Amino acid sequence: MGRMPTPTPLRRATAGGAAGVVLLGLLTAPATAAPPAAPPAAESGAPTVVTADGATATIDAIDPSSRAAGVLALYTPDSGAETKTNAFGGEAVLRAAGGGAYDVISVCTALDSCPKPGNNAIPADGAVLSASPPEAGGVDDRRWLRDRLRAGERVQLRNLLIRRATTTVDATDPTATTNPAGVDPAKGECFPGCRGAEQLVVYTPAAGRERTGTNDFGYEITVRDGRVVARQGGDSAVPADGFVLSGHGSRGSWLEGNAPLGARVAVEGDTVTVDVDAESFLLGAERAVSAARQAGQAARASCLEFDPAAVDTALAEAAGLLGRARDAAAAEPERAAELARDAARRADVAGYRARESRPVEGRGLWVRPIETSPEQIRATVERISAAGFNMVFLETVWGGYTIYPSPVAERAGMPAQRPEMRGFDPLKVWIAEAHARGIELHAWTHTFFVGVESGGGPVLTAHPEWAAVEREDVGKTGPQPSRMEPGYYWMDAAIPAVRTHVLATFEEILRGYDVDGLHLDYIRYPVSLPYGADFSYSAYSRATFAAEHGVDPFTLNPESPQWPTWNAWREKQVTTFVDQVRTMQRRVAGDRKLSAAVFADPTDGLAKKFQNWGAWVDAGTLDFLTGMSFGTSADSVGHDTAVMRRRVGDVPLYTATYGPLRGSSPDLMLDQVRAVNDADSDGAALFAYNQLNARQQEALREGTFRTRATVPHADYRAAARAGTASLREALRQATACAPGATTAGVRLRLATAERLLADGLPDRSADAAARQLRRAATVAAGWGDGVPPELTRRTVRDLTMYARWAELA
Repeated sequence: MGRMPTPTPLRRATAGGAAGVVLLGLLTAPATAAPPAAPPAAESGAPTVVTADGATATIDAIDPSSRAAGVLALYTPDSGAETKTNAFGGEAVLRAAGGGAYDVISVCTALDSCPKPGNNAIPADGAVLSASPPEAGGVDDRRWLRDRLRAGERVQLRNLLIRRATTTVDATDPTATTNPAGVDPAKGECFPGCRGAEQLVVYTPAAGRERTGTNDFGYEITVRDGRVVARQGGDSAVPADGFVLSGHGSRGSWLEGNAPLGARVAVEGDTVTVDVDAESFLLGAERAVSAARQAGQAARASCLEFDPAAVDTALAEAAGLLGRARDAAAAEPERAAELARDAARRADVAGYRARESRPVEGRGLWVRPIETSPEQIRATVERISAAGFNMVFLETVWGGYTIYPSPVAERAGMPAQRPEMRGFDPLKVWIAEAHARGIELHAWTHTFFVGVESGGGPVLTAHPEWAAVEREDVGKTGPQPSRMEPGYYWMDAAIPAVRTHVLATFEEILRGYDVDGLHLDYIRYPVSLPYGADFSYSAYSRATFAAEHGVDPFTLNPESPQWPTWNAWREKQVTTFVDQVRTMQRRVAGDRKLSAAVFADPTDGLAKKFQNWGAWVDAGTLDFLTGMSFGTSADSVGHDTAVMRRRVGDVPLYTATYGPLRGSSPDLMLDQVRAVNDADSDGAALFAYNQLNARQQEALREGTFRTRATVPHADYRAAARAGTASLREALRQATACAPGATTAGVRLRLATAERLLADGLPDRSADAAARQLRRAATVAAGWGDGVPPELTRRTVRDLTMYARWAELA
């Protein structure tokens, strides 16, 4: 999504244990990377595979959200039904035989002629070892799999639970003087917390800091009495009797993957050692049980609609497992760790069940289709449905290919379809399977971005004259990738032939397929800051601007009087193309929706990419927006949502959050969904299915998405009516928290609004309903101390949202 944050590459652990490994799924929430290190070698305490002939290799990651180059990963059932990897690596499917032993079921790599070098099914009683292609000059783990593992042999997987990881610290209590890497060279002052890129920093009370002062682009753990007591994104309080470890980028991912709650942490000199032992799991389970109990109590206290018995059942199961874990701790630490891990997971489920689940909201999910048969598509859509989603943004045009057979592409001299999907029409199957389950399917399309294949892929191979040209690449032969978005090739949004081709492709989709809408991504220029890395200086753009304004834009710079005119001209190319798409959509398929993935900060999107989505909203060009919030905390995505809501007014907004891509813990993912809803989003959209692991799916299914929800934009009148009816009933049953006499006025207005929203009434009745709902929100806001603040907050939020929908009806 234009542009997605790139997953941090995973790296090898060193033989001496300088880096450790990133451990996920079985142990903690998914993360991404550890720091760069040396070729593979079994490390004492690190997760390791031992072959039948005694050869060993370190497992770099367990259940990573994305498998990067040079990685030997282990995928467990926590990751999902399949590994979701591509066909360029190699995989060995394993089935558990007990005692850490696994039987090898199959081995297949891209180096051989075999059917499944990627995306293998993960046995419910097993795992999959998965090797990616190597980095340049790196060790090729695919060869290790091919040469060392054979079907029918038995291997050992060691140190998956109790283990040790070590790494190095870059700075302690950093200042501009002691940590020059923490200083922003452009400003001459410290980055937040004086923590630099890819640094791991220790903050102690000795420096007098109350908080770390770091930003949202990392990860931190708080250590007291030698144990991890808290994990968070940034700006942590520095304890008087402990310290905070703070990592940026891959160093933050290392912390998230290796230092769960309860882990023992020691810092000696510049070395950090993290030991995860049975006590770590016991402490983590105890905290999970306590947190779930508190969540259940808070839900009861605010009369949240949930199933208290289901919460109590999961808590009882967790308590039983925790008791067994304590009993086993002394004699069987590995068994105790397993039981405590399972106890924590049951407690997590109890906590999910105590969360709010709304009956009317958008629940979107971006999906890159890798399925190559109708049966695979059916299984994927079933999992998406089970998790509670009601909208799929299916990547239909990406990398210069369509997933369906395209006469438009063929006439333009390009391949008619993605090679791996030839022989059937995946788009038709996806639509049928989604609609059979009540899920909307929107065709997610890359507008001006054409992929990362060398030379620009099929589009720019066929039409190199369509390429967007970066200032510093003027005069070079052939298409060139972007400097600020490395490896990304783009078409020039101003060139008429580009616009004609893209528009024809979009029309082909709307005419040929029963999609619910067209979803525009990369509807912008490439990142065009700083000066020199800006786009586009194609021959067409230079000549056309010069004809209109009397100057070649290549001769301009940011100090030139006509620079603002050049910026406005580029913004106009994008905005007028969105207008063209809207005109075509209304002509061809007026009942479908047009939406776009846009950057959360409208000024940033305009300044860097000439994406003026605020103007699109003002002109009524889009039916809804998915604003991309790349924050790693709930507060940051809530803030982005509030900014977008102020700009979009009543236009439906489904904030995009990136918990699956980042490998966030299930709780953090749900916290982000709640934060965007509380900031007046009409729902949330998650990026992306291809990284959504089994534990995250469970959290959605048991928690925030457990109640089936209808999509607001499908029918605003029906959505407002359903929401109004649900809220009225919830307040009627909330007498334990709010006396009936207190809520009577709001319930009366809800009943009136519900009648006014009945089908078949004139539009003015919906306007009258909206007035009733807004008045009800004013009354509810004044309930005072007689009603729990949380119930008041939810009621006012939802009344405001339903009024917004009624006005759109």
